[in-house]
Amino acid sequence: MPSRVQTEKLLEALSAGAVDALDAVSVPAYVVDTDLRVRWQNAASRRLVGDLRGRLAGSFQVVPGDRGRVRESLAQRDGASHTEVEQWVLRPDGALVRVTVSSVPLRTPAGEVIGSFRLVQVLRELEPSSDHPPRLSPRELETLTLLAAGHSTLEIAERMAISKETVRNHVKRLLRSLDASSRVEAVAKGRRAGLV
Repeated sequence: MPSRVQTEKLLEALSAGAVDALDAVSVPAYVVDTDLRVRWQNAASRRLVGDLRGRLAGSFQVVPGDRGRVRESLAQRDGASHTEVEQWVLRPDGALVRVTVSSVPLRTPAGEVIGSFRLVQVLRELEPSSDHPPRLSPRELETLTLLAAGHSTLEIAERMAISKETVRNHVKRLLRSLDASSRVEAVAKGRRAGLV
């Protein structure tokens, strides 16, 4: 068992070189302050979602069906010991990536929460190709998610706070984007691609 002196030296070395060490690892990681702004990102995180330093943590493209869970995770200001959220994000090149974001609070020595440290585990990627749907707009993804949940045009309009005619327009664009001839076919193609 290491002595107390060895442990203290190890922790000092870790804190002195942690930023450089974390920037070099291939696991995406970032730090969010209590105002939910990204204050630090390693290179792997910047490759995954782009450079968000100084921007709100929710600035990256999140598939609409995952927004509620992501908002809850981002609002982790009460010092919860750990949260984990699985979600889709959109890479800058348009590929969809399923990730799990694990978050722990960062505290001062006095115990005050000053932000959170987040690690991202990439679960799977859907590269843009002919085998997968083209890049969908956030509204198209939200429409697809609601269609897959079995909502009618009226219910979708109420949930999205738009008119029924606007919902019909979103559905038309979604069908065109997925090369589908019906809502059922669009949902089936969306499920095969892992979008819903």
